Amino acid sequence: MLMAVTFRNTLDFLKHNKLITFLIFLSLLSMLRNLFLPLSGDELTYANIAENIMLRGEYAFGEKPSTITPSLPFQIAFFFTKAYPFLGFVMAKLFNLLLLFVGFRYLFLFLKRIQLSFEVICSIILLSIVNTNFVLWSLRLYPETILFCSFWIFIYYLTREINKPKDILLIILPFVVLILTRYVFAVFGILVVYVIFNYFKNQLRYGNYQIIYKSILYSVISLLPVLFWFKYVLYLESDIDIGLSYFNRFKDNDIFYNLKAGIGLIKHDEVDNINGIPAFITLFLPITGFRNWILSILLIITFCSGYLWNFKKDNLRILFIAILLVMLGLVFAGTGFSRYWLPMLPGFLLGFYLFFKTLKLKDSQFIILAQIAAVIYVVNELRLDVKILNDYL
Repeated sequence: MLMAVTFRNTLDFLKHNKLITFLIFLSLLSMLRNLFLPLSGDELTYANIAENIMLRGEYAFGEKPSTITPSLPFQIAFFFTKAYPFLGFVMAKLFNLLLLFVGFRYLFLFLKRIQLSFEVICSIILLSIVNTNFVLWSLRLYPETILFCSFWIFIYYLTREINKPKDILLIILPFVVLILTRYVFAVFGILVVYVIFNYFKNQLRYGNYQIIYKSILYSVISLLPVLFWFKYVLYLESDIDIGLSYFNRFKDNDIFYNLKAGIGLIKHDEVDNINGIPAFITLFLPITGFRNWILSILLIITFCSGYLWNFKKDNLRILFIAILLVMLGLVFAGTGFSRYWLPMLPGFLLGFYLFFKTLKLKDSQFIILAQIAAVIYVVNELRLDVKILNDYL
């Protein structure tokens, strides 16, 4: 019933807001250009692992086993075709459209739960879809789309009251997908333990031991994929000569080196640009490679202030802590590409809106500013579409 009402409200809103509909349509068209572009960068790595899974039955990069997270390689392997590899890649990219739809649905439901107006919700979604980085990465064979979808499913169920043991599955399963897509999201274990512990505490108060037993059973079963994968990683990383590994950055560099690179004080030797804090501004500007400490810090302070002024609200507090945990995790990992923050982009935009409201400004002003920014994003993407078409035709 809720989904039907949501879908009907969305259609009604888009019908009466032709500008937003038009901007979203143009952004989706710009995303589709990625379907026909050749693989590059890390896409080649994931495709190589997927091919080895299908043709050799080995989770390996080149000739050596790998401990790169498995979600994306298995997605590509699912659509792999030996006769027409390009078709398999296109199908894997199109699958990302489904993941985007699911992710935006749960984002919408979360924003609706915190009682934002329908127009503000659509403005946040609009700014997410038209964002330059979102258009660039969402349909490419990178983990960001899986993470975006899983992140908002996770946040939606994490902030919902647990009424029965099976509800724990709805929290842990997207958590498992997040970990198996990018290891840094294991930091969400802190939130999972906190929420489940409070649930257990309430059940103990009423002597519901059977419910606690079922909850523990469901938790262990749903965590089995992660436990198995960690056993696999531990075995390879300790005893086997492996190929590509995420953990080399910890083996080859001390913790202070990674911290300095994660903050943005130095450039990590595995990347081409300084990342971390000064790269945060790049998430919002249609300019690639731009770095600026002052502007990035101002943006971080702004979205953090929006959450801190609403810290007493449970749902917002949990989302804010989740965002901070990922950002801190990326600092300790010595990284912080703009695309690494994409799953949390609507969360940043929500923080900006909360700050905007704290200044006693009207929602109508926020909506107008969002539409102006969206037009700038879309015009820039149309420029890039023409450039890319000219380069490949």
